[in-house]
Amino acid sequence: MLSLFGLPWGKWPLPWPLKRRENVVERLHQTSIRSARPICEISGVAGMSVGVLHHGEVIFQDNFGLRAAGGNLAPDSTTMYGIGSLTKAFTAVAITNLLDHRPNMTLDTPVDQIFPDFMPLDERLRGQVSLGDFLSHRSGLLGDLSFALQGPFECLLPKEQLLPTASRLKTIAPNRRLWSYNNWGYGIAGAVIEKWSGKSFARYLKESILDPLGLQHTTSQPAFQPRDNFANTHTALCDATPLPVNGVYFFKDTFFEAAGGLYSNVDDMLKWAKAVLLAETSPSNGPLRNVPVIISNQVPLHEPSRDSHFYGLGWVRTQLPSVVGLQGDNPELLPLKDLPILGAGGSPMMMYYHQGSAMGYYSALFLFPETESAIVVLTNSIPLNDAADWIAQAYASALFNFPEPADYVALAKASRRNKVTALNGIKSKFDEMRRKHLGNRPRLPLQSYWGIYDNDAGNFFIDIGQHPENKSSLQLKFQGKESQAYELRHLLDDTFEWALTYDESARQERSPILDPMYYKVRFHVESNVENAAKHVTSFQWAGITDVAPDGIQMVRRSGSRAHASSWNGGNDHGQVRFIGNQ
Repeated sequence: MLSLFGLPWGKWPLPWPLKRRENVVERLHQTSIRSARPICEISGVAGMSVGVLHHGEVIFQDNFGLRAAGGNLAPDSTTMYGIGSLTKAFTAVAITNLLDHRPNMTLDTPVDQIFPDFMPLDERLRGQVSLGDFLSHRSGLLGDLSFALQGPFECLLPKEQLLPTASRLKTIAPNRRLWSYNNWGYGIAGAVIEKWSGKSFARYLKESILDPLGLQHTTSQPAFQPRDNFANTHTALCDATPLPVNGVYFFKDTFFEAAGGLYSNVDDMLKWAKAVLLAETSPSNGPLRNVPVIISNQVPLHEPSRDSHFYGLGWVRTQLPSVVGLQGDNPELLPLKDLPILGAGGSPMMMYYHQGSAMGYYSALFLFPETESAIVVLTNSIPLNDAADWIAQAYASALFNFPEPADYVALAKASRRNKVTALNGIKSKFDEMRRKHLGNRPRLPLQSYWGIYDNDAGNFFIDIGQHPENKSSLQLKFQGKESQAYELRHLLDDTFEWALTYDESARQERSPILDPMYYKVRFHVESNVENAAKHVTSFQWAGITDVAPDGIQMVRRSGSRAHASSWNGGNDHGQVRFIGNQ
């Protein structure tokens, strides 16, 4: 068979000794038994598929669990999963290829030259934020998804609200000074692809990249039938039980399709990995002609890591031995000092990687160019940790027989414990605050806080009203939707909170947010106003400690003192349908 770019397979290294291959395969097999499968059980993963490429050959595949919890169908290498942010590398390829045909445009072209409607609130960033800044997550803008993603697995803003919403993102650093993950930027990249190509993102990707590479089972526009081989979505309860949820098609036809909307399987992802590795060493005029740009160093992930951890365009680039998985969840669940060093005791080795999380799916893809090797892990759960990352690291340790492998099962247990404890602890701490301030009451009657509160773009609102069951609490509803309703409990003075336990969050089909500040709602009460109902003018919510502690301001809509459900926009009928690491 000819290669994807017309080069004979003989360009790859000659077959490696059979005995050595058998030893490697046996180590990988033992890793499945001793690490991968236990990690799935610890982390609440319903099903997993893994594939390993080495010296340009597929040498190992394994599958675990079920395509759907409670069913009897096991996944295999052709089972379709959402791959989340592994999509970003495809989007970066598409952008760089389109730039080849636009001599007046580069990765440094400011986005507002392409979309004049993109106008950052921070005037210092106008004319500064480029395509390359967004593709490498160095724009300086906060990637908060509160207006688009809450739960349960539905987008809260329409596609046309991408630019108005992204324009109002908070500035957290000067342009090109800080790596900060931002899915909005990849949404804008998807819009650029559609504008320049004159085609939908899905069609352009299929015709220009997926079909030429032979990726026949990769798509951002899935239409699965009941008998098709796809993995259903789940979220893990705190006892690691996978709970089935309705997350399929979550990113389809939204502005996050280009950020995390692809579905694929192990077979296709191994083809993709092999094509990327080959394109780096044997450049051609094919669809991956710009791979050297995509994997180049664009911005350090962390200042102390300036020499070893860089983000390119949809890829993290590092040299082993090193801590990896920095773009995923596990660094938030364990202190940096407790994260494992992949390749400890081994020789230096270059590595490219990325992790992905979509609603109900977690994934990881590791590439090792020196040995034409790749590891892909696809799972169908929001787990109790980044299980796909731990699993991929375990297989990498086995593949290269690193001298000092980490205990990834123990790490899965520790990160699981920390995640559950952190989220449950938020609600517990709020309860403790109330106990310490017994007798503290809201300064105004609860009905004084009722109303509809709008963001500054006017495309997102929160309905605050009486809780239907607990008369001492309020209720907040994102976009006025019953499916997005949460109990809002008084905390102190004019501050309320809506924290959830881990299992409450899972049953609401949410991706957990572990920052207590996020769940505080702090109402602003004006003084010296005769009408008490007009005292409350706004509130702050969705604070992020050390980054944006003030959170988001929501301003009370004029004339919205009455319970918002009496307003025509406070239900799912007759209103605009509005549409959200790694």
